[in-house]
Amino acid sequence: MTKDDKVQTVNQKTGEKKEGYFVYIAYPKPKIVGNRWIMTFQDSLEIIATDSDLTGQTLRVLMFLMSTLEFENYITIKQVAIADRLKIYKPDVSKAMRLLVDKGIILKVKEGTATAYKLNPEYGWKGKVSNREIERKRIAKQTVVDFDRYAQARKAEKMVDDVKRL
Repeated sequence: MTKDDKVQTVNQKTGEKKEGYFVYIAYPKPKIVGNRWIMTFQDSLEIIATDSDLTGQTLRVLMFLMSTLEFENYITIKQVAIADRLKIYKPDVSKAMRLLVDKGIILKVKEGTATAYKLNPEYGWKGKVSNREIERKRIAKQTVVDFDRYAQARKAEKMVDDVKRL
């Protein structure tokens, strides 16, 4: 197609035909410098949305953690600050963090003698894309999260709890 070629469109309802020229309008690339951002993945959002254990305060804590990520997915905010900001009790934040770690959404990583928290790069990433691949490989060597096995274990726990209630 050249710039002088006409394009014809047909209205599907009325059958009316229109001729005109194809026009391309280029939009400027959005600038993310200076803005807070995180890259996330649709498959991981579906996993989070369909997990019946991730509700209420746990979801609020996860969303808040994602909103405060540092580069390379480090979580540097203290649990007491999360509790203050979300206006929930600190033990509830600890419980939510423990569940998120158990699910493999938040990772506990050893950094020398200290323990740090990071968002699993399968759920989102803040940093250079090439560094995400490096981090994924590093994590794969250290930790394997088997979501199917975890889900089966959770079902078995719920069945035991149901039997205990009878």
